[in-house]
Amino acid sequence: MEVYFLRHGETAWNRTKRIQGSTAWTDLTPEGVRVAEETRDGLLAKGVTFDRLYSSPYRRALHTAQIIGAGLGLEPIEDSRLCEISFGPYEGTHYSEDLFADDNIRACFLDPPRYVARDGAEPFDAVAARVRDFFDRELAPQAGKLTRVLAIAHGGILRTVLRLASGTPLADFWKGTQPNCCAHVIDFSNDCLTLKARALTFTH
Repeated sequence: MEVYFLRHGETAWNRTKRIQGSTAWTDLTPEGVRVAEETRDGLLAKGVTFDRLYSSPYRRALHTAQIIGAGLGLEPIEDSRLCEISFGPYEGTHYSEDLFADDNIRACFLDPPRYVARDGAEPFDAVAARVRDFFDRELAPQAGKLTRVLAIAHGGILRTVLRLASGTPLADFWKGTQPNCCAHVIDFSNDCLTLKARALTFTH
């Protein structure tokens, strides 16, 4: 089974470098809508079809899924295991070099092994466990029935997928670019995750 993990379109908080995490209400900017529409059209132009569409229930991901799904004839299935990492009290704060709220959240982005998830924030390993659960309990029972699946999620979830599929060390969690509406392609066979393609884009 091929699984495309696609990041949602741009939000205002993406543009201003604010941590969104479990903030569920942020929605797409006009540019985010445009790129989601171009991604939908690009998938159609390339003849990439899917048997099923999953989405994080957060507004920015679900809106992206609705735009893309409308062109593919698929209704999004909401799954909370695809929700973004919770950053607890740091949500809404900046993640740029000179504006971090404190040394702990600076460590989260610049030296992840030193980060301490507290006050409702989610440890990296807990996120990896729920993403793995999505593969094992949702997708594995569909082996032989589904050929290709699309999952609309978030930047941290896509990075977690890379960690699971290619053994990316936690220290390198945030390395590499993941533009909005890019996709990592995973082969999921015999309970094993193999990275097939990284950060694909489908816009013109």
